[in-house]
Amino acid sequence: MADVDAAQHEVVFRVAVIGSVGSRLLDLLKVQDGELSLGSVAGYKPRFLFQVFADDPWANEGSDGARFEEAVPSLDAIVFTDDFAAGCHYVSAAVERIAKTLSPLKLRIPSAIFGGPALAEDWSSLSGAPVLAQVDPKSDDAPSILKALVKALLRSNIRSTPPPPVA
Repeated sequence: MADVDAAQHEVVFRVAVIGSVGSRLLDLLKVQDGELSLGSVAGYKPRFLFQVFADDPWANEGSDGARFEEAVPSLDAIVFTDDFAAGCHYVSAAVERIAKTLSPLKLRIPSAIFGGPALAEDWSSLSGAPVLAQVDPKSDDAPSILKALVKALLRSNIRSTPPPPVA
């Protein structure tokens, strides 16, 4: 859940980036040390904290899977990545396990795809929620993903922020 400081008009969102081209996505967004601060949007200063996970977090020793499970309660959004042309395929069984891990409370959090339409279709059918943005990983259009997430996250968090106390 986002950390909102209504007095300072700051909001911090936590985003899981899952898949083999997550680093490329963060490079295109110019994320440094897992953080990205934006200018004022709708009167708030959003800051994003990104955590990158393997395309199958539970493969091998499963350390990424354990990190993902620990992150779930505080997640605000999820971005899946793959690049079929480069041989970086998403793992269908892992996408299913992610859906089960997020169920029932976090399954419908805002999501985006930096990858192919098959991944978007799989996630949409598993989560029951529309994917906010789907961008071809060969393009440099990563900002479209961020814009879609910002719009959805700010809309939901600003509505749920209580008004300031009356003096």
